[in-house]
Amino acid sequence: MTPRTTASHPDRRHGTGPAHDDSRPADQESTPPNAASFASAAPLPPHAPDAAQRGTPDNPLDLLCVGVGPFGLGLACLADPLPDVRAAFLDAAPGFDWHPGLLFDDATLQVPFLADLVTMADPTSRFSFLQWLKETGELYPFYVRESFFPLRRDYNAYCRWAAKRVGGVHWGHRVTEVTRPAGEGPWRVTARTRGVEHSWWARHLVVGTGTAPRTPGELSGVPEATVHASEYLSRRETLVSEEHVTVIGSGQSAAEVFLDLLHTPGGPAVDWFTRSPRFYPMEYSKLSLELTSPDYLDHFRSLPEAERDRLNASQPQLHRGISDATIDAIHEALYVRRNDPDAPPVRLVAATELVDAWHESGRTVLRWRNSENHHVRETVTDAVVAATGYRSAAPDWLAPVRDQLSLDASGRLSPDRYHRASPDGTVHVLNHGEHTHALTAPDLGMGPLRNAHVLAHVTGRTPYITEDHTTFQSFGHVPQRHVAPAVGPDGTFETRALGRAFTLRPVDPDGDAALLHAWLSSPRAHAWGLVGADEQTISREYHRMTAADAEDAWIVSEHDRPLALLETYDPARSPLAAVWPVRDGDAGLHLFVAPTSRPVPGTTRAVMAAALNLLWSDPAVQRVLVEPDARNERIRAINRWAGFREVGECHLAEKTACVSVVVRGEGPQDHVRTADTEASVAERAEVTR
Repeated sequence: MTPRTTASHPDRRHGTGPAHDDSRPADQESTPPNAASFASAAPLPPHAPDAAQRGTPDNPLDLLCVGVGPFGLGLACLADPLPDVRAAFLDAAPGFDWHPGLLFDDATLQVPFLADLVTMADPTSRFSFLQWLKETGELYPFYVRESFFPLRRDYNAYCRWAAKRVGGVHWGHRVTEVTRPAGEGPWRVTARTRGVEHSWWARHLVVGTGTAPRTPGELSGVPEATVHASEYLSRRETLVSEEHVTVIGSGQSAAEVFLDLLHTPGGPAVDWFTRSPRFYPMEYSKLSLELTSPDYLDHFRSLPEAERDRLNASQPQLHRGISDATIDAIHEALYVRRNDPDAPPVRLVAATELVDAWHESGRTVLRWRNSENHHVRETVTDAVVAATGYRSAAPDWLAPVRDQLSLDASGRLSPDRYHRASPDGTVHVLNHGEHTHALTAPDLGMGPLRNAHVLAHVTGRTPYITEDHTTFQSFGHVPQRHVAPAVGPDGTFETRALGRAFTLRPVDPDGDAALLHAWLSSPRAHAWGLVGADEQTISREYHRMTAADAEDAWIVSEHDRPLALLETYDPARSPLAAVWPVRDGDAGLHLFVAPTSRPVPGTTRAVMAAALNLLWSDPAVQRVLVEPDARNERIRAINRWAGFREVGECHLAEKTACVSVVVRGEGPQDHVRTADTEASVAERAEVTR
């Protein structure tokens, strides 16, 4: 089939504007302009939910989400078929409606239909976009259309269809407060509906509210003349009847509003100003799109907070530019009208910032300053459309539990890699995360993966498979092939070391959870960072490790008796890479030899030798690195016996490490008797991390 051009107003792929976030706050008081249309799609319930639906302190829900935009609705759809999840979803609005102020007739999403509510986590879901097309009789027309990009109106209709069918969604519930009376245990969510307040109780709280429209402070003195772009279509009739309209902004929304005004017969004169250096296109190349990936997210999260903020600010073209199709349509419209003497005047001005605004003689005066030549200019207009984006802020109802949340140095919610925003991991954030999750935060396609992580944490299992490594390029490190030991058909590695026979097998995160818990939750294993963790937490950590392609975990056994835990890792993708020059062919090693009531002399040395045999079985491995705490002289002695040379110290987050290296061909057999004696004395340490 021959590819066809998408609609003339493609939506942005990324950004904080209406294209890819839940920008309608869940606890807003105002009713959308077309709220009457919600009546058939999602009517308000005749009665408030009963106690069983709301949960109780003794029998709380598993999950309660506040805010039902695309991300919250997607979470509801993925939770719906899970029998072990009791969930509720609250929103103040009377029903779902996705940015009605910008639903132009021919505007399309700039993400493929695969970025629907569920498909990236569960392609078989009954809530997929394709299922909606099939049920509504639109599948064949969509097929013939030959475009991956749905109309925005169709996407909105699809979401409303899903909202009507999914369970647990409660419209018309305005959340007023969240508390946790004991500072632990279930969360209490107070919500008002039909003038009555009710309490909801849940083990996990999900913040699904989105961003709010942002208007420049310079327009605060002319509110009557100011319209945010999110309300454009509801105010359009008045705007197009004005003599002159000014559009402010540089992104897709500003461009679409400007183009709509150009296409309006008998419409107003239009000025379009932006403080950006130019009207720049959105970067939409395939390699740039890889920045909306788990791989880039891991790199971004490894950076300091200040560097993350700087990086976000330096890349506006990745998610706040204008689509090529819209730029072409604007230029064509300007070209067509260039010789029309009756066409109202149009001006486009870049690199010019609004510095003041006031009313004068029944009109609005705007004062501008050019950022390049610093000239100051005043223009006169009748209305201003502020396509100036959206702001992210924690909702007011979280204020009572602010001290129980994870915040960064700027006081912003600071969710971890898997979107948990409380020290105990029971608060999850679906938005508000560009400062911690970069371009993946507002991207529709990443929503299902985020929700899959949330549900994995709530259930303690993996209900949906997620991909962690999906890109062809690397971010922040020079890649190398991960260690590939010469294991047998069953995945185990058999070896002899110091006259003893050992079997090394991959860790089973579920089957070995009890064993690993017994080993790693005790203070003796503090270097593993799992002291006090329960079996579920330890199992989840090793599920993460076994799914990664930069780490592996092994159980070392002798005569079917587990003796030790071995972790191998790629130093280039570890914290060590930030402070030490990792080389091609390097492999990292962590070793924990379990305590026993009947120790056998030489066990730690033999296990260390077996671990090195595993790594040397991969011919690509040329050096093995260890980085024990520099204060741990006993471990350093064992490492020296095993052939490691101490090459320097470096500072890691939790310790000053003594970096030690052993090169292929060097090993225990090369060392003198004094080193052997030194290691024997050090056997009691048994931990080499």
